[in-house]
Amino acid sequence: MSSTPDELALEFNILMNRAGLTVPPARRGAILAAYADFRAQIALLHDRHAHTDEPAHTFTQLKAGGV
Repeated sequence: MSSTPDELALEFNILMNRAGLTVPPARRGAILAAYADFRAQIALLHDRHAHTDEPAHTFTQLKAGGV
């Protein structure tokens, strides 16, 4: 689900209030941008992918002769 900038800012405000945190106004824009990127990364992680989409490693066992 994509959020508008206003919805994202409202969600961020709610989370910061719940945590008892205050974001300085000079840093708010950068932190909101980072929060939007964080949300996008979470959405990517929750997509379903096959294990063959991005294999982490491929191993080849060498024979006794070295090849």
